[in-house]
Amino acid sequence: MLQRKSYEWSGKKLSLAKLQSYVAKKRTKNPYWMKLNAQSVQEICERIELSYNRFFHKLQIHPPQFKSREDDCSFLFKQYGCLIDNDRITINDPQNRKVPIGTYRFLKHRAFPMDKVRNARIKRHNNRFYVIICCDCKPKLLARACNGTVGIDFGLKTFITMDDGQRIESPRWCFKAGKKLRKLDKAKDKKVKGSNRRKKAAIARANAYAKVAQRRENWQWHLAHELCRQYAVIKIEDLCLTGMKKLWGHKVSDIAIGAFVQKLTHVAGKYGTQVIKVDRFFASSHICHKCQKHIGRKLLLWERQWRCPHCGDTHDRDINAAINIKHWEPVYDSEKPSNGKKRGKTKVAISWQRRDANKKPRA
Repeated sequence: MLQRKSYEWSGKKLSLAKLQSYVAKKRTKNPYWMKLNAQSVQEICERIELSYNRFFHKLQIHPPQFKSREDDCSFLFKQYGCLIDNDRITINDPQNRKVPIGTYRFLKHRAFPMDKVRNARIKRHNNRFYVIICCDCKPKLLARACNGTVGIDFGLKTFITMDDGQRIESPRWCFKAGKKLRKLDKAKDKKVKGSNRRKKAAIARANAYAKVAQRRENWQWHLAHELCRQYAVIKIEDLCLTGMKKLWGHKVSDIAIGAFVQKLTHVAGKYGTQVIKVDRFFASSHICHKCQKHIGRKLLLWERQWRCPHCGDTHDRDINAAINIKHWEPVYDSEKPSNGKKRGKTKVAISWQRRDANKKPRA
C-alpha cells in the first residue's frame, strides 16, 4: 500500500533503504511484528522490492498484493533468531536472544553440514509447517551411466515418446483423484460462508489437492533424474503451452509439461547434461525421417500413423517426431541482418517454408 501511494504521488516507488527505515519505526508500535526479530521483518521488505522489480521488468504480470496473516506465509531467520541441531530447531525470543521460545522437531529430508547453514525459512502451507534450510556448499557433479543423445516428443495420452520407441505414459494424478476432489468441492460449497466447518472443509480440500501435486512432482523428479543419468544430450520440443491449454484445457495442466521441463533443466545441471529446445515451428510430425521430405498436408489429431507419399514408408507419428527432434540441428545463415546478429534457422524447416510459400491455394 505504501509503495502504491508513493507511486501515485511522485510516479516513483520507494527505495529499499527508505522502506526498511519506515518499517523499522513502525515495528516498535506493532505487537505482531515485535514477535519476529528485526532481520525477518527487513527480509519481507527485500521480498517486496524484488517483486516490484520483477513487475517493472515485465517478468511477472501483476504487482505484489496484500496478504493477510491467514494466508500461506513464511519468514526467514538470517544470522540469529534460531538454532538448528540435527533434526531440531530452537526459536529464540526476539527481545532476548538467549531465551528460547520453544524447540520443535522436524523430519529431515536429507543430511546437511551443520557448520555451513546460512539461513532457515519457516513456511506454512495448508496448515503444515516446513523448514527450508540453505547451506553454503559446493555442488557435486553426479555421474552419468551413458553419454548418448535422445529426442523426446511430448503428448497428452503418452507423456513422452523417445526416438528408440520407448514410451512413458502419463499417470494423470488429477484425473484419477477426480471423484474425491469433486466430493470435497461439493462439501465445501454446502457449508455456510465464514463458519468453522467451511474452514475445515477448505483445509481438507487443499490437502487433497496438495497431495495430488506432491505425487506429480515426485514422479517428475524421478523421471528427470532417470533421463539425465542415461543421456548426455536431451532434445525436446518448445511447445506453446498457453495455446494448448485453450484447446485441451485441464488435460495440459494435469500432465504439467512446463513444470517437468523446468525440473529437467535443473537436474541436467547436476549431471552435466545438455537440454536443447527444438525450434517451435519445426514440423517434426510432418517430415519423413528417412527421405527428409514433407508429407505435403496437415495431419489430423486422430492420425497416429501415416504413410510417406515419397518413399512409401509407414511411420508412427510420435516416434517419427522424436527421431526428427533427435537429428535436429540449428543452422545459421551466412547473411547478417542490419543489427549484426546471426539469425538461427532450421535446415529442414527452411525448405518446407519455401515449399508452402510456392504452393497454390486450393480451388
